[in-house]
Amino acid sequence: MTAPVYRSHLGAALLRGTGALIAATQRQRGLVVVNYHRVLAKPDPMLESEPDVVAFRWQMALLARCFNVLPLHDALRALDQGTLPPRAVCITFDDGYRSVHDLALPVLRELGLPATVFVTSGFIGPDVRNMWNDRIIHALHSMPYATLDLEDLGLGVYSLASMQGRQQTMARIIETVKYLPPEARHALVERLDRMCGRDQDPLMLTPAMLAELDRSGIEIGAHTVSHPILTSLDDQAARFEISEGKKQLEAMLGKQVRLFAYPNGKVGKDYDARHVEMVREAGFTAAFTTAIGAVTRGKDRFQLPRSRPWDRTPLGFGLRLLSWIAQGERAAPAVTTHQEDSMHKRALLIAFHFPPQAGSSGIQRTLSFSRNLDAHGWEPIVMSANPRAYARQNPAQLASVPQRLLVERPFALDAKLHLGFRGRYPSLLALPDRWSSWWFGAVPAGLRLVRRQQPRLIWSTFPIASAHLIGLTLKRLTGLPWVADFRDPMVQSSYPVGRLPRALFAWIERQTIERCSKAVFTTESALQSYRTRFPGQPADKFVVIENGYDEDSFAGAGLHAAPSAAAPGGPLTLLHSGVLYDTGRDPSAFLDALSRLKRAGTIDGASLRVVLRAPGNVEAVTGLIERYGVADIACALPPVPYQDALREMLAADGLLVFQGTPFNSQLPAKVYEYFRARKPLFGLVDRNGETARVLSAAGFTDQAEIGDAEHIAGALERFLAAVRSGEAHVATPELIARSSRAHRAHQLAAVFDEILEPAPHKLDKPHVA
Repeated sequence: MTAPVYRSHLGAALLRGTGALIAATQRQRGLVVVNYHRVLAKPDPMLESEPDVVAFRWQMALLARCFNVLPLHDALRALDQGTLPPRAVCITFDDGYRSVHDLALPVLRELGLPATVFVTSGFIGPDVRNMWNDRIIHALHSMPYATLDLEDLGLGVYSLASMQGRQQTMARIIETVKYLPPEARHALVERLDRMCGRDQDPLMLTPAMLAELDRSGIEIGAHTVSHPILTSLDDQAARFEISEGKKQLEAMLGKQVRLFAYPNGKVGKDYDARHVEMVREAGFTAAFTTAIGAVTRGKDRFQLPRSRPWDRTPLGFGLRLLSWIAQGERAAPAVTTHQEDSMHKRALLIAFHFPPQAGSSGIQRTLSFSRNLDAHGWEPIVMSANPRAYARQNPAQLASVPQRLLVERPFALDAKLHLGFRGRYPSLLALPDRWSSWWFGAVPAGLRLVRRQQPRLIWSTFPIASAHLIGLTLKRLTGLPWVADFRDPMVQSSYPVGRLPRALFAWIERQTIERCSKAVFTTESALQSYRTRFPGQPADKFVVIENGYDEDSFAGAGLHAAPSAAAPGGPLTLLHSGVLYDTGRDPSAFLDALSRLKRAGTIDGASLRVVLRAPGNVEAVTGLIERYGVADIACALPPVPYQDALREMLAADGLLVFQGTPFNSQLPAKVYEYFRARKPLFGLVDRNGETARVLSAAGFTDQAEIGDAEHIAGALERFLAAVRSGEAHVATPELIARSSRAHRAHQLAAVFDEILEPAPHKLDKPHVA
């Protein structure tokens, strides 16, 4: 590593100066407690999150030069007394690995740094086996097979053909197994041991090593006896783990053990209020979680956060610690009951398209989530952009925003409007998009919201790309789970245009997919394309939550039309409501088909009226209509207010859907309103596309290839006859209910809940051969 920051006067000055500025602006100082487990002699691909001794040395050197490193117990006392120095940091290790003695201790001694080791007492001794997670890692690393079949246990089949496959298998098995009952977990680990066929070197401290750590000034804290998930135990077993771990360590050391760390440490998931009280009763003076943030004065001393650093560069490492100090503790301040905790779950929603912005149907997706999530236990907070960034506005839309909803609108500009001249602007100002300036306002605003409102997770929606870039940044700075919503695929065959924009989009897309907790798509085909493009990601990371219709928009205006056949002898009205394009939604073949049917005497202006509402370029579409000689049948009309558009939809006899090959992975959001209108649908589609699939699955089989006039003419003639007779298919009540935005919010809330509390495995006690 060249010129690391701890040897760079400029880098060190930057970190110390930034820390001084943070301290000057804070009402109370924060303490960051960094958390490690082990230090590796050399990098190990199965333990990528653990530093090797080279990385650990530069991290400790950076702390020694740029921060004030304190003994943990002394730091808590200084915090209570108001004497905590700026840039205060404490160093901790969990579990009790012997590498803390062999590799970390010499570095700490050399630099004069104190530390605390939270020891799992039951693994200290000459004849004790390694911890169950280490045995799984060792088995998967050493197993001489290309496939691991645990189907008989209900745990699936895993690929071990590559190191990446082994890494993914390790992560998924450990996450599942940690929440199994102890006996089921033990049986599975024993089976993997036998399959591996190789003994693992001992990894845990010996009593002599523990004593030497103590003599060297390293404080020893307790971490239970056997490292269980406390919420998986009954009260008697949990109390034993907490109190007995303390007693065993005190017997080994001959001194009091004052500090405790919850195994796994996730607030409300791995421990709850019962265990907090057990820790108090056991005589500890403080206890630590694994929530990210800084310890601040007055917080519950038995639920203090610890932050695990993961940055690979010195500057990033130092700036992350400062960001945690700046934002304070963002973890839930206490756990009481699951019911009370669920009532206060907040989600930070990041969306550029939000009222009063006009011109994007994406507004409705975020708006509906913000209106309906609270019915499913989630309180939304929205961070959008300053309205100055919107080229088109509709202030009337603001009436649809719930009054109770907290909406933050940080600084943002449109490069074309505010930084250009006569519509021209430097392309570098529009990377990744014209609203990239939003990032500079949204990141600090997001950190303030995280600190003050304590959301449990982040959700961001594309387009635009800056929204995911903001979500990515806040994810990296806070460690909160992140759900990335894709209304459209980011990188497409023809978009974005230009080498640099395309490369940047691809980078944001890759980072988003790799770092988000869940990636949500509006269509099944989009989901499948991302699974194919990112085969290294778990399949269950990808989720479909389709768009939908808003029942309030129909009911609020008293729009309750039911399907009916056209009046005998009267003209049928077919409607398309929405934008048409030269490519993908070209109406030319459809107008050609109308012309053919007109020449054949099948239709005329007295029997059929076709309305193309709000097609975009009304004059151009009118020109096409005249070119094909069907102006007596078809017309292109300008946009009307939303409620009027719904009324027109409900008054029509049939509705048209245009969606061609370039949009095969997408589905027009208008389709769900079409379903709600309970009208017959005629699809002008690519029969291999997502729109065709969804319409067919819903029973709408009246479809034709969008570019084939002859095919359209035949299918349209049959469709018109079915509409006139009242035999054309309409949406079922079940389909309408599933298509509502309220139902989509229920699906999103379920995704949020799964991230915080993954469903327990279907087999609590798997049979192990």
